[in-house]
Amino acid sequence: MRGARGVGVAAARHLLAAVVLWAAFSSAASFTDPSDAIGIWALYRALESPWQLSGWTSMGGDPCGGDGERGSWHGVFCKDSCVVAINISGLGVGGWLGPELLKLHSLKELDVSFNNIAGEIPPTLPPNVEYLNLAANKFEGNIPPSLPYLHSLKYLNLSYNKLSGIVGDVFVNMESLVTMDLSFNSFDGDLPRSFSSLNNLHYLYLQHNEFTGSVILLADLPLVALNIENNHFSGYVPGTFEFISELRIDGNHFQPGFKPSSSSFSRTIHSPPPPHHPRPPSPPPPPPSPAVKQNSKRGPKPLQPFVSYASLHSPSHHRKSHSRVTAAAIASVVCTMFALFIVGLVLKSRKGGTCGPKSTADNIKSLPANLEGVPKANEVLNSWSSLMNGHDTSSSNNDSIIPGRVPKRKSCAKTSKNLAPAKQFLAVDIMAATRNFNEECLIGEGFTGRVYRGDFPDGQLLAIKKINMIDLSLSEQDELMDILGNMSRLKHPNISSLVGYCVEFGHCVLLYEYAENGSLEDLLFSAATRSRALSWKARMKIALGVTYALEYIHLMCSPPFAHGNIKATNILLDAQLMPYLSHCGLAKFSHFVSATRMDSEALSGAKGYAAPEANGSGTDIIKADIYSFGVILLVLLTGQKAFDSSRGPNDQFLVDWASPHLHDLNSLGRITDPRIRGSMPPKAISALGNIILLCIKQSPDSRPPMKVITDKLVKLVQSNTVNKLEADAQDPSFITTRPYFEPSSTDVVILCVVEVAPSI
Repeated sequence: MRGARGVGVAAARHLLAAVVLWAAFSSAASFTDPSDAIGIWALYRALESPWQLSGWTSMGGDPCGGDGERGSWHGVFCKDSCVVAINISGLGVGGWLGPELLKLHSLKELDVSFNNIAGEIPPTLPPNVEYLNLAANKFEGNIPPSLPYLHSLKYLNLSYNKLSGIVGDVFVNMESLVTMDLSFNSFDGDLPRSFSSLNNLHYLYLQHNEFTGSVILLADLPLVALNIENNHFSGYVPGTFEFISELRIDGNHFQPGFKPSSSSFSRTIHSPPPPHHPRPPSPPPPPPSPAVKQNSKRGPKPLQPFVSYASLHSPSHHRKSHSRVTAAAIASVVCTMFALFIVGLVLKSRKGGTCGPKSTADNIKSLPANLEGVPKANEVLNSWSSLMNGHDTSSSNNDSIIPGRVPKRKSCAKTSKNLAPAKQFLAVDIMAATRNFNEECLIGEGFTGRVYRGDFPDGQLLAIKKINMIDLSLSEQDELMDILGNMSRLKHPNISSLVGYCVEFGHCVLLYEYAENGSLEDLLFSAATRSRALSWKARMKIALGVTYALEYIHLMCSPPFAHGNIKATNILLDAQLMPYLSHCGLAKFSHFVSATRMDSEALSGAKGYAAPEANGSGTDIIKADIYSFGVILLVLLTGQKAFDSSRGPNDQFLVDWASPHLHDLNSLGRITDPRIRGSMPPKAISALGNIILLCIKQSPDSRPPMKVITDKLVKLVQSNTVNKLEADAQDPSFITTRPYFEPSSTDVVILCVVEVAPSI
């Protein structure tokens, strides 16, 4: 009896120890990998917290830990602490797929088919996913350009959506892809050339789209099943199609003469392949009726069971039966809990988790060929290539590659020795930060491309310049990297710094510091800020900052170089109205920029700033910069735009309108901006008029160097007591401003931008 009591006491002690250890484990770290947990929570929020996802939460909870009172997380499958599969097929959920899918590093299978999920397919897909099924939803836009980053992807199903436009060259480096279904969408244009690189593609479904052109790119693929029915393909059918076991080509415009083997048509398109190939997709049932979702409180079960290796290891789907506790069993529990405690500490020590990739089951599914009621969309192309080739994506030419040139690299192999100060960004991060270059993020446009506001997950706010590049040869790509290296080393208090860059798939994006107050153009002329009077002190502060930036690149860099595009939109202002000259060094990009961008819309912003000789050969671009700076001073003085069609046919250019008034003080006073006329001393107006006259002389040789302009402007400021440091209640922007922004020795970094380039 005493022995039995001892065993009971020991058992109680072991049980107490287990409870203590489990409490310690729970407080030390949740069981689920932190990155996976964040991704699941964010997905639940993006899907608008649907009731069908029982057990899910928008914040907190442990998807792989069972969660006790919360219950299991419906459709979530784990292995150890990693989320390896999510299957919410056929539940009728809505919302969209958010950018946090990128955090699901261990996810191998994602099935959200047969739902009502809308929006665009996010560029931030799980990086290690092998099975991706987004079929039968309401996705719009195009295939995300980040697809080549999914190196492990074996199965891709985007069928029965509202996807549209020309499919970009997004299938590079996807050697693992075995099955792809793009059927029943509104894709158009020719097949992308990267199709020919899908060396392991066995099953391809493109039926019921608007594809055109030839199918010769598919000739050498190891296809077992191919359905291209009901498109607009033309030309000859490759002879190799004869050996495709399951072939459907009707409803196109092919040349006559192709004679497929009878076996190709004797089987259905979803019949089993020969034994030496993987089993092809089998069609699932049709999507659920909307009434089912509305009338069922508990929600419908998935229409097809999702059997995966992940489910065998999912804590959310295991419940242990209770048995009589013995001393040996309790000891076993204690050992197990202790092991879990150690695992918990290890997991906590990891930052973001490092769960290794695992293989997935071959539970490949596809859709039937006769699903009805799925409307086709006519949305514009939204791939990376299209976005990089200008805002007019309606033409198929935007996505073409110039023939006869050296093929593009995925990224530039050469790294400039001067490139260290700038960070290399990934295209997928830039796409997420700009919401696929959404129009709502657009903040400016110029010769070389458009500028977008980019919000990054770490809170960083950057201005993102999307360069509209031509197709570059390898030597030109190396030259581009050298230019970026030089630009990244350009440091000056009044020059906008190049924070980062992205050169991928033949495209280039530059990332700059974001200016809170936008550009000088915005501050002076936008409807939102025009009523705000910019004091003459603040205007002189801006002028001084720009003149120091120009003096720096004209005289202090070795060799000197010109800006080439001085205008009000390229003068950025921070919260204290400190000026920053942007796009320094971009003149070297002129021969890399697509000619299609040189349109009237892009050029309109520079109208009125260009020197008279700017379009001629042999132009001294440094002297042209001085002319443009004179126009900037004239804009600051008069508050008028450099070009304004409302001024009359002979006075549309500000220089033409103002020049007759610059020689007479009274006349000069009349064209001075009324908002500063009363506070600006007459001597200052006269001195500024004289500086403007020097800058805008018709002959380039008559314009003084920037050093002379700087000295005269500094003298103007000092002689008119602008250099007072005391606070001006009406001009908070000038509270802590020195009258002379002399760069320190540490700010002077020699920029090796060779040769002067023409204005862009």
